[in-house]
Amino acid sequence: MGEGDRLYFGYGSNLDWDDWKAWCERRKYSFEGLAEVGPCWLPDYSLKFHYFSRGREGGAADVVELGSGHAVPGVLFTMDESALEAMDRKEGVQARIYERKNVSVCLPDGRFTEAITYCVTPEKTEARFVQPTQAYVRLIENGLKKRNLPIGELKNAIENFSPSFPLNSLFVYGTLMKGESRNATLVEHCLEGGEKGTVTGNLVNLGTFPGLLPSSEGVVHGELYQTDQVFEALQALDRVEGFYGYGSVDSLYVRTIVEVETANGPRWAWTYAYNAEDGISHPFIPSGDWRKR
Repeated sequence: MGEGDRLYFGYGSNLDWDDWKAWCERRKYSFEGLAEVGPCWLPDYSLKFHYFSRGREGGAADVVELGSGHAVPGVLFTMDESALEAMDRKEGVQARIYERKNVSVCLPDGRFTEAITYCVTPEKTEARFVQPTQAYVRLIENGLKKRNLPIGELKNAIENFSPSFPLNSLFVYGTLMKGESRNATLVEHCLEGGEKGTVTGNLVNLGTFPGLLPSSEGVVHGELYQTDQVFEALQALDRVEGFYGYGSVDSLYVRTIVEVETANGPRWAWTYAYNAEDGISHPFIPSGDWRKR
């Protein structure tokens, strides 16, 4: 990432490199200032089609903050000043179609980073669903599949299904696992679970429970569960884990999204990471396994 570069959360048609390149070439902008970092998630937001785009001849995507359990998959990019200028033009910032917004996105290892994204301005949104064209939907769908990101949120958006909770997996690594003291709370809200999985990171021993420290290195062992009541499950687990909302300095854990490796391939899931700044002062669990501490 060069000096002056910005991090950008892309969704919608901006997941398609050819679409971006073609737009830049038509308007004599350089397309090379936009560089892909990798997949990520925007928690507490949902994908909506409530703006009619003349250029797309139908509905164009927007992300709207809706709260617990919602999440939009996308891609993190870096952009230099020339790419930022081009993206502002592409998104119609001067025309007050989309506007920049600062957001916090989850990386695959559960860490958060600050980025900008673009949201439709209030004056351009309509109080109705605006059907996107099949070609536009294919652009988004192909962009998600290319990065092994799920398309459930997109399907919910184009079917105008509300509320949308596209991520129904939960990764646990401590007292919520089978046979542990708080497993009953998890089972109450789950259809099935207990599939073994691992995430990157480190595990620290907090006494009677562990804490996950997100990292691009290390391995933490745990279990994957499925729920059909995402909102209720996360509300219950937020209370158990002492999570009081993003940005709260009082939260013991932060709800985040991680990529879980399983015997059946990678899966995306909600989990809770230890929020204390003094995490590294606690003893590490070298095995990364709470049961083998």
